[in-house]
Amino acid sequence: MIYLTEGNTPLNEAYNDEIVQERNNTYQLTFRFPTSDPKWELLKEETFLTADDLHGEQDFYIFEVEKQQGYIQVYANQVISLLNNYIVSSIDVDRVSGTRALSALAGSITRANPFSFFSDIDDRHTLNIKDKNAMEVLAKDKHSILGQWGGDMVRNGYNLRLLKNGGSENESLFMYKKNLSSYQHKTSTKSLKTRITFKTTVKGEGEKAPDVDYVVVIDSPLLGKYSQIYEAVVEVNDQNVKDQASLIEYGKQYFRTSMCDMLEDNLEISVVGQSDVAVRMFDVVSIYHEWYGLDVRKKITKYTYSPMAKRLKSIGFGTFQSSLANAIGGIVNDAVLNESRNLHKIFEEHLKKEIANADRAFDAEFAKREKAITDAIEQYKAKAEEMGAKIHEEMEKERPGFVKLIREELMSGADSIAELSKKLEQVSETARVNASLIGGDGNTQYNKNRLNGGTAKKISYGTDFVEVGHNGEGFELGKKYVISWSATCTPYGKTDVTIVVNKPTFYGGHVHLAPANAVMPAIDKDLTQKEEQVLAVYYGAYRLTFSGDWYQNVEQSVTVDNQTRRIELAPVYKTVADGQNARYEGSWSESPTFIFDGGRT
Repeated sequence: MIYLTEGNTPLNEAYNDEIVQERNNTYQLTFRFPTSDPKWELLKEETFLTADDLHGEQDFYIFEVEKQQGYIQVYANQVISLLNNYIVSSIDVDRVSGTRALSALAGSITRANPFSFFSDIDDRHTLNIKDKNAMEVLAKDKHSILGQWGGDMVRNGYNLRLLKNGGSENESLFMYKKNLSSYQHKTSTKSLKTRITFKTTVKGEGEKAPDVDYVVVIDSPLLGKYSQIYEAVVEVNDQNVKDQASLIEYGKQYFRTSMCDMLEDNLEISVVGQSDVAVRMFDVVSIYHEWYGLDVRKKITKYTYSPMAKRLKSIGFGTFQSSLANAIGGIVNDAVLNESRNLHKIFEEHLKKEIANADRAFDAEFAKREKAITDAIEQYKAKAEEMGAKIHEEMEKERPGFVKLIREELMSGADSIAELSKKLEQVSETARVNASLIGGDGNTQYNKNRLNGGTAKKISYGTDFVEVGHNGEGFELGKKYVISWSATCTPYGKTDVTIVVNKPTFYGGHVHLAPANAVMPAIDKDLTQKEEQVLAVYYGAYRLTFSGDWYQNVEQSVTVDNQTRRIELAPVYKTVADGQNARYEGSWSESPTFIFDGGRT
């Protein structure tokens, strides 16, 4: 459904309705409305709308209306686009994270505004901008915040989050003749670059030191894959580039991160019915089309949604290189030579590197513990020294019986030898537990990873459980497994909100806040004064209902964020109200507001 935000008036006659969102780009609502319905006159420029979207209710504002024969065509942008109307004074940050950059943006907007910003991107970059449009600073080109820090731009109301990954690994399958109808697949060399000339000017240090120009030519590792050489020139404005060596490294990194040396691969499908698992923007899902031999996992970078039907109409998957980068955890390798048919091979190679890295970490820790014990042995009796080689040999075999033998041999010595034996047993047990946890048994390779997929999990608020899969023959029934991961918790914001009733005299009422997100708690508050505070309201979208003995019910949609401080209500008196047991003050009037009927009860 589409509503007028003010008054929460539904536009039941709207048709040809679509919401289109593209990654870090368009987020627009369009629809037609018949002029036979008098509400068409309310649909003017700068009018705010609320519409059902793929992720829940979303806020839009009308920027253009076309009058046609018998209907009007309405165009509305998501409200983050209002940043186009604000100016940024100046931003001067040096090697800071994405959070710090967005904080600088928020602090540099020249006038009061409702926007809030957040990022989880830890990469550090430099940005110097002065007197520019706020949207240009955020996302216009390579020298914007989005251009420098990258990420997925997640927009919800006036809240903008720039995230390393705006979605999650989703188990949905879109398959031809099931929930996939039309299919459009396009590849292009339009933006391909395989040889780039990088140029920069480094300012001289000192008063009269001359500026130095550096120019390097970097070839892509994929140069030989194509019959043509695709050349380009890139002007570098990065304070970390100070000489020719750092410019060369910048060029190599440019190919790794931008993947401009890979073909654009755009895929769009039409959706029939519902997917088996709900999907969101930026989720990675599976697409299978037997006729074209397509079986890949790709990241959703575009969708089309009907708010009136509450139905997902189509999904787009942007460029393949972007999807590939996310499929292997955002780490792109110089050796990437193929596209979808090599995706699993690349992933396995990356996984082997992770396992090898974990093996090295385990071996280093084991060697450190071994050395500590060996040093302690040398400080004690000659008898312990004679057994040092055997201890080293048998420790790795982890024979509990041998540990017992060591204790019996050494207990005849001083108390310090007993302490040494205790330490040996602790180390052996630690090694045994570690080996069990990561797959070793003394004869096979350590760090056998039994989990399917990456170890990094993004758990949305309200998730009751996390499913994990096995990458081999499964988990054995009756055996215990320990699965551990580290987590970073992001606090869910909340604020105190003041409810204001715009009435000269107020006779009391009740407010109910029903959250759009069912996980959030509903809030009820009895009002006895015209202004009362509701404490600790979590951020998000709510349906507010006001009721009272003297007033008609009022319903409206509200969004609570770090800019929300007041919610104003303008209730209308009931035509007839029950005044039993009510207290009121008044005086006689020839034009009364209330008429009291003293009839029998």
